[in-house]
Amino acid sequence: MSNKIYELFSAVLCPASFASWARPKASDLNIPRKRFLNDNNEVVWNIGDESCACADHIEMAGFYASSIISYGKDNRGKLRLMKHLVVPTLRVQPNVTQSSFSYNFGASPAVIKVNHRFVSEYPKEIKIKGNLKISSSTDTPVSITREFLPAVNQPALIEIITVCNNSNESCNVNIAGKPFEKGLNSYFCVGSKITAKCVPAFDDVFRKYSSVSREFTLKGGDVRQLYCVYYAFQKTEPAEFSIADEIAERRNFIDKMFSSLRLETPVKELNAQFSHCILRGSESIFKTKNGLMHAPGGGNYYAALWTNDQREYANPFFPFSGYAAGIEQCINCYSLYEAYMDKSDKPMKEKRALVTSIICEGTDYWNGAGDRGDGEMYAYGISRFLLEMSDEELVRRFWDNLVWCLDFALSRKTADGIIASDSDELENRFESGDANLFTSCITYDALGNAAILADAVADSAHKAQWLQEQKELRTAIEKYFGRNVEGFDTYRYYDGNVHLRSWICMPLTVEIFDRADETVKALFSSKLYYDGMMKSTSDNNTTWDRSLLFALRGTFLAGKAEKGIEETVNYCKNRILGSHCPYPYEAYPEGNRAHLAAESLLFARVITEGLFGLRAVGMNKLRIIPQLTDACPEISLYAIKLFSKNFNIKADKNGISVEYEGNEYHTNEQSAVFDFGTLSFL
Repeated sequence: MSNKIYELFSAVLCPASFASWARPKASDLNIPRKRFLNDNNEVVWNIGDESCACADHIEMAGFYASSIISYGKDNRGKLRLMKHLVVPTLRVQPNVTQSSFSYNFGASPAVIKVNHRFVSEYPKEIKIKGNLKISSSTDTPVSITREFLPAVNQPALIEIITVCNNSNESCNVNIAGKPFEKGLNSYFCVGSKITAKCVPAFDDVFRKYSSVSREFTLKGGDVRQLYCVYYAFQKTEPAEFSIADEIAERRNFIDKMFSSLRLETPVKELNAQFSHCILRGSESIFKTKNGLMHAPGGGNYYAALWTNDQREYANPFFPFSGYAAGIEQCINCYSLYEAYMDKSDKPMKEKRALVTSIICEGTDYWNGAGDRGDGEMYAYGISRFLLEMSDEELVRRFWDNLVWCLDFALSRKTADGIIASDSDELENRFESGDANLFTSCITYDALGNAAILADAVADSAHKAQWLQEQKELRTAIEKYFGRNVEGFDTYRYYDGNVHLRSWICMPLTVEIFDRADETVKALFSSKLYYDGMMKSTSDNNTTWDRSLLFALRGTFLAGKAEKGIEETVNYCKNRILGSHCPYPYEAYPEGNRAHLAAESLLFARVITEGLFGLRAVGMNKLRIIPQLTDACPEISLYAIKLFSKNFNIKADKNGISVEYEGNEYHTNEQSAVFDFGTLSFL
């Protein structure tokens, strides 16, 4: 799409995902907020105690819609709200990556009067645990609570409005509700006209009201509740559905995400961040015409797949949690990429690279950054996923795809023995040369994983080839990339690179520790790391959470437990209780620190693969290397679903225990491999 067309498209058809007053400013990125964690793992913000105007935004999603809620208060202390609704299966023209229909809802469709006066709301307390709940006082005897949550099975956002009389005397309450709707001309739509609408409801069933108003007396201490439903549709409105059932299903989903894969350490912020991240990373799965698709979100990226965010970042996590929709979308997503693998008779060097993303519900693709190492990302992600599932039928199902990706990667091997690619996962935002450290490292990891999987399909030839290639690639990585950069004996990112780059953490994440000491020092030096954020490059202030999360995982894997815990706990306190909570975010200033879903699962992997050192090293074989410290001398992870099992791991100074099917298996070692075939430590 040309720049002019894209600018017009963005301005007219894609409203801003965040309210202007909720956009972060450099001056307030790390202003302490009056936030704390309660006993229910809710993030509580005493916004009424803040001395000036303040705001934040949060994303939440169901299977058919996602919403970004901008919320806060103005200089007079009055409530500010904007509801950004995205429905990925409704598409606008031109049908490109960002073409999911979206709309911004401002004022509520329900106007509240108390004793014949319009109510002004002053937010006092905000709670977040998947849903967003805002409790406000008013200039009347009543208080108002607004809770926002995505419908699970409808293209809708639900707002629960609760009015409570806090006085001892009765008061008159009038709620005038009038639906709002606005349509987008069919000329701009894929298919017919798209309509955005919000309607109020006083009972538990959604209906297409034309208008609703109620007047009643609210006795002292009494409570009355109503709903507002924000949705979009094409041709016909959604059929009647139970609002109460949608609310219950969302709350059940939240409970499931917080109670299934569960972390216990002495640090409550660490435990809570883990659960919040699992929820955010798992909710961003959408039902599309081509099956379930995990999507980044952030207001722009829906009903689409990326080889980094989905294949490489998110999918290797889902076998840990065993979330059924997550596993299903993994298989679907790896399958959808098959159509873009050039399996012609041309020599491998002449074949097309794998595309960057599959967009528009799987009907098109985007490849604007050339070969980013996408085939290598696919190989890395699927090889880890298959080992973690340890399902021989799945291995056979995807074996040819894995072979193709590794053949493609090795066909790009340079005379120096490293793997070439046009760019990297940051898509030319920063220079990456003709061959970058990222692409070579994920190829190294994929080769080792694939060699293990080869036993499941009795492919000894490929196993021998890949083990040899992996050995040679490790040597080449050290020889080609190993350098002193800005005073640290670490890695250059590409030939000619003279500034430190955050992706020097990549060798650590694939367990190449030749330069671990200096690399960790460089990563957390003032050249790259400040105020709990990590710059992409030392000569530019742009920060990305994804590379910081890779760095935290790599620090643990390198055995730097004290540094790993220190910086991971610091990260949790900055994110879950900081100026923008509760999830990891994309980039700043790019992206307005959007709550992209895959970043949340990258944090979860800091815990599973980093803190606990969990890695599938064979079919049904799990390596465990817990990183214990004085701050975390005992750590436990409950309800792990790797290999389609259900087990717990506990570690302390006395060793490692695996609890499985009512039995406990223990070793005094601090590093071990547990075989679920023989039910023994190796």
